[in-house]
Amino acid sequence: MLPRGRVYRYPVGRGLPEVSMPNVPGGMLSVPYDMGSMPMRDAPLSQPIPIGALASALANATPEQQRTMLGENLYPLVEQLEPDAAAKVTGMLLEMDQTEVLHLLESPEALKAKVAEAMEVLRTVAQQQQQAGGAADQLASLSLNDNLVS
Repeated sequence: MLPRGRVYRYPVGRGLPEVSMPNVPGGMLSVPYDMGSMPMRDAPLSQPIPIGALASALANATPEQQRTMLGENLYPLVEQLEPDAAAKVTGMLLEMDQTEVLHLLESPEALKAKVAEAMEVLRTVAQQQQQAGGAADQLASLSLNDNLVS
């Protein structure tokens, strides 16, 4: 199942600069520098990179690249918790401060709590829209010919 929205994956090692990372096997990590336009379905799936390596890669990336890298690491974790709303919840979580998002990647319990909080917000908004829609339906069903005023 592919996520909805604009999510990109980077093919490992193809045209990407190498950054020395002591905790990464082989000591090198490919860091994306070009956003490109390769949709996820056209690129091989890659493993999320370790948190330390991710933090280092984020330091050398533009804000848009940072958001993409965080999203690529966060989405699969959110998808395990809420498969039907993973894209929406991931987008909501990416609105948080970068250090908070990194904490969510490191702490499954914190992530689970934030995903539950995001789902509650989505349910509340859906209820409000449903109630507003009900009132609009009532108004729309009124006719000028109805004798409402005596």
